[in-house]
Amino acid sequence: MNNVTLSAEDGASGCIDLDAEKERLSIIWDLAHLPMRDLISRTGMSQTAFARCAGIPLRTVQNWCAGSRDCPAYVRFLLAEHYKLL
Repeated sequence: MNNVTLSAEDGASGCIDLDAEKERLSIIWDLAHLPMRDLISRTGMSQTAFARCAGIPLRTVQNWCAGSRDCPAYVRFLLAEHYKLL
Protein backbone atom coordinates (compact mmCIF):
# COMPACT_ATOMS: atom_id res chain seq x y z
CA MET A 1 0.00 0.00 0.00
CA ASN A 2 1.09 3.52 -0.50
CA ASN A 3 -0.01 6.92 0.74
CA VAL A 4 -2.37 7.41 -2.20
CA THR A 5 -4.21 4.21 -1.37
CA LEU A 6 -4.40 5.03 2.31
CA SER A 7 -5.67 8.55 1.69
CA ALA A 8 -8.44 7.62 -0.77
CA GLU A 9 -11.94 8.20 0.51
CA ASP A 10 -14.35 5.27 0.83
CA GLY A 11 -16.37 4.91 -2.36
CA ALA A 12 -13.97 7.03 -4.40
CA SER A 13 -14.17 6.52 -8.14
CA GLY A 14 -12.00 3.64 -9.37
CA CYS A 15 -11.53 2.11 -5.92
CA ILE A 16 -12.43 -1.45 -5.07
CA ASP A 17 -15.15 -1.97 -2.49
CA LEU A 18 -13.11 -3.94 0.03
CA ASP A 19 -16.16 -5.25 1.88
CA ALA A 20 -17.68 -6.60 -1.35
CA GLU A 21 -14.35 -8.09 -2.39
CA LYS A 22 -13.97 -9.76 1.02
CA GLU A 23 -17.46 -11.24 0.67
CA ARG A 24 -16.72 -12.50 -2.86
CA LEU A 25 -13.46 -14.14 -1.75
CA SER A 26 -15.24 -15.68 1.23
CA ILE A 27 -17.79 -17.31 -1.09
CA ILE A 28 -14.99 -18.65 -3.29
CA TRP A 29 -13.16 -20.02 -0.24
CA ASP A 30 -16.32 -21.70 1.04
CA LEU A 31 -17.04 -23.32 -2.32
CA ALA A 32 -13.46 -24.56 -2.60
CA HIS A 33 -13.81 -26.41 0.71
CA LEU A 34 -17.45 -27.46 0.48
CA PRO A 35 -18.07 -31.20 0.16
CA MET A 36 -19.49 -32.03 -3.26
CA ARG A 37 -22.65 -33.41 -1.65
CA ASP A 38 -23.29 -29.98 -0.08
CA LEU A 39 -22.52 -28.13 -3.32
CA ILE A 40 -25.11 -30.24 -5.12
CA SER A 41 -27.55 -29.70 -2.27
CA ARG A 42 -27.21 -25.92 -2.68
CA THR A 43 -28.47 -26.23 -6.25
CA GLY A 44 -31.70 -27.80 -4.97
CA MET A 45 -31.27 -30.66 -7.41
CA SER A 46 -30.89 -34.39 -6.99
CA GLN A 47 -27.57 -35.99 -7.91
CA THR A 48 -29.23 -37.43 -11.01
CA ALA A 49 -30.59 -34.07 -12.18
CA PHE A 50 -27.31 -32.34 -11.34
CA ALA A 51 -25.33 -34.87 -13.38
CA ARG A 52 -27.75 -34.75 -16.31
CA CYS A 53 -27.82 -30.95 -16.49
CA ALA A 54 -24.03 -30.69 -16.22
CA GLY A 55 -23.38 -33.48 -18.72
CA ILE A 56 -21.41 -35.52 -16.19
CA PRO A 57 -21.88 -39.26 -15.76
CA LEU A 58 -24.05 -39.99 -12.71
CA ARG A 59 -21.50 -42.50 -11.42
CA THR A 60 -18.83 -39.78 -11.38
CA VAL A 61 -21.09 -37.49 -9.34
CA GLN A 62 -21.90 -40.37 -6.98
CA ASN A 63 -18.18 -41.07 -6.49
CA TRP A 64 -17.55 -37.39 -5.73
CA CYS A 65 -20.35 -37.37 -3.17
CA ALA A 66 -19.20 -40.61 -1.55
CA GLY A 67 -15.63 -39.31 -1.30
CA SER A 68 -14.16 -42.19 -3.26
CA ARG A 69 -12.98 -39.68 -5.89
CA ASP A 70 -12.21 -35.98 -5.62
CA CYS A 71 -13.78 -33.47 -7.92
CA PRO A 72 -10.97 -31.36 -9.44
CA ALA A 73 -11.00 -27.79 -8.12
CA TYR A 74 -11.39 -26.25 -11.57
CA VAL A 75 -14.42 -28.48 -12.28
CA ARG A 76 -15.94 -27.53 -8.91
CA PHE A 77 -15.63 -23.83 -9.77
CA LEU A 78 -17.01 -24.32 -13.28
CA LEU A 79 -20.00 -26.18 -11.83
CA ALA A 80 -20.52 -23.53 -9.15
CA GLU A 81 -20.48 -20.85 -11.83
CA HIS A 82 -22.78 -22.88 -14.10
CA TYR A 83 -25.33 -23.27 -11.30
CA LYS A 84 -24.98 -19.59 -10.29
CA LEU A 85 -23.49 -20.33 -6.86
CA LEU A 86 -20.68 -17.81 -7.37
